[in-house]
Amino acid sequence: MNIANNILRHSLQNVYFLVGTACGGKTTMAGALAEKHGFIHYNDNWNEDNHKVWLSIINERYQPNSSKRKEIDWEAYFSRTVEEFLADRNDNHGANEALEFSILELVKLSQNNKVIADVWIEDMDFLLEISDRSRIACLLAPGELIIRDYYGRDDHKDFTDCIKSLKNPEKKFETQNELFRIGAKEFLDKAIKYNLFKVMRADDSTIKGTLQLLEQHFNI
Repeated sequence: MNIANNILRHSLQNVYFLVGTACGGKTTMAGALAEKHGFIHYNDNWNEDNHKVWLSIINERYQPNSSKRKEIDWEAYFSRTVEEFLADRNDNHGANEALEFSILELVKLSQNNKVIADVWIEDMDFLLEISDRSRIACLLAPGELIIRDYYGRDDHKDFTDCIKSLKNPEKKFETQNELFRIGAKEFLDKAIKYNLFKVMRADDSTIKGTLQLLEQHFNI
């Protein structure tokens, strides 16, 4: 069974979406909105409890990419060139499969509550099919800021430590840095193309200032 996007749109009217780049402030701002306005904060991070459930139910027949994630040869994975990474983005090792799980969780959570969803969605056509521009905000960071901040974050420690444990980690970090630059530009271009509300993080950005911008956009 495939659930039509118009049905999802109807069922997700209580959900506000924060999407964007790494280090753009999605999780921070989702937490701030949840705390101030009593929203449920939904985070699709792999380490969250909801994804422990997800990982317990994945099936090779229905979620082939997610199933393969457990068997990845990280040396080979991170040894790929930038071009090879870009050519292999169709499912990002299960991200699109996991999104189906997240959408159903959001439907369930939002029936009697407002939900702020900190999720990874790159397909803006899909996002605009299931939600309205007034409930979508893109939180972005420039590539160099992502490179500066990403590796030192506690929630990215496994990623950083994995690369450090491999052969020639400097070269592998250089590849990831270039991917961050490309990804940051691509997401900004999408936000502009689809006329989505966006906030670009800078060194002088504050939680209070960004929160006010989001409240104005979401009309809350």
